[in-house]
Amino acid sequence: MILTVTLNPAIDKVYEVESFAIGDVFRPRGMWATAGGKGLNVSRVASILEAKVMATGFLGGGNGQFIRTRLKELGIIDAFTEIAGDTRICIAINDPVFDTSTEVLEPGPEISPEEQEKFLINFRNIVKEADIVTISGSLPRGVPIDFYGELIEISREYGKRLLLDTSGQALVKTLEYRPFMIKPNTTELEAVAGRKMDLEEEILEAARRIQQNGVQLVCVTLGAQGCIAVTGEGAFRLKAPPIETISTVGSGDSFIAGCAVSLAQGKPTEDVLKTGMACGMANTQFARTGYVSRELVDKFYNMVTITRY
Repeated sequence: MILTVTLNPAIDKVYEVESFAIGDVFRPRGMWATAGGKGLNVSRVASILEAKVMATGFLGGGNGQFIRTRLKELGIIDAFTEIAGDTRICIAINDPVFDTSTEVLEPGPEISPEEQEKFLINFRNIVKEADIVTISGSLPRGVPIDFYGELIEISREYGKRLLLDTSGQALVKTLEYRPFMIKPNTTELEAVAGRKMDLEEEILEAARRIQQNGVQLVCVTLGAQGCIAVTGEGAFRLKAPPIETISTVGSGDSFIAGCAVSLAQGKPTEDVLKTGMACGMANTQFARTGYVSRELVDKFYNMVTITRY
């Protein structure tokens, strides 16, 4: 089973607006509302890949109830902790004419110490059932910077591998706790390294340093340029031919989902990486956030090439 952690979930609303501009009035050509937040994107994609998925985090209010209803419809086990505050809404405006995406992200509710403790008690109980744990997204207000680290330590106590996808100071701090895998993009890697990196060799060197410090799988996503991955087995370069895209929002979450499912199935490292990249590519073919089809994942898997450095 895959256990996904989304501490700051949201209702993701995506509007398709042609020739979007600030200060004007628009009527969207299409609109989608989904159970969102990065970890719930992971949940949805892993479920599409036919994995058993349990999702946890904090939910509250009418928005939280909307998400619980969507989880039930998807067959995802709801293990969220109820909170007093109302879960946030995040808006993305996709413009197919200019090929842009504009996002407005609410900060979300503040989590009380009592709610945090309730979550930790629940997490300790449910993590025992998981094969793989994923943590995705930002920390909600009120939650300390080392909270993800506590979840890593609990997961390690029960022998569970944990995949971390966060950014900023949360990523820098949580690296001290040595998650099994991280998936930074170049900008996030530069924040960890404390310097700009323009060359592939510099990215590879920084990824190797993180891996040597205890993170077993470091995947640096490069957008359309593919991925650089460093493991104890060596370093890998993944590429795929260019494809037309509808939206790239949620592709990183889809990457994590593909890796998590493959790891849970005991697949070798090269298969894990290719599946992750194939899921990220498949997500770009849909306007919905964090969505793939099994057929497209299989198609793109066969298009991904992987070589060793």
